[in-house]
Amino acid sequence: MLTLLSYFGFLFAILTLTSVLFIGLNKIQLI
Repeated sequence: MLTLLSYFGFLFAILTLTSVLFIGLNKIQLI
């Protein structure tokens, strides 16, 4: 159970980081 929770937390962190980086790159390109 603990490993599953940590695995999902890791996936969520990666998805959040990639989405933030993607939005940041799009904003830089829009300027």
